[in-house]
Amino acid sequence: MKIKIRRNAADIYRNENTDLSGVYIGDPVWEDRLQKISGKTLEVDTETLFKYEFNTKPIKGVSKEGIRIPEEYVEEVIDDIRKGKAYCELCNQTSDSDKVCTNCGKTDYLEVFFDDDDEYES
Repeated sequence: MKIKIRRNAADIYRNENTDLSGVYIGDPVWEDRLQKISGKTLEVDTETLFKYEFNTKPIKGVSKEGIRIPEEYVEEVIDDIRKGKAYCELCNQTSDSDKVCTNCGKTDYLEVFFDDDDEYES
């Protein structure tokens, strides 16, 4: 599974983190990371999946560990494996079923990644 980062991801971040008087209140480290990965296709760490965020694998020259990318910076999800799965908010694990958690057996805590025939839309 991979994600393609928007070419203007750093611009989006700067705009979101500049107040009405024009003062930048963002994190320069995060801005620099977004600048380096803008327009790139990154590998997703699929061990723990989320509905609106993606954990990457380590990114050479950017981070020795993976980083979490909010979906607003993602242009495309490639080979999305989340279909039919859910995130369990009780045990904090990815369930291989969207009906019952395959880790703890509970049903009331699942955040389903896709509803029926939904597809990822950026």
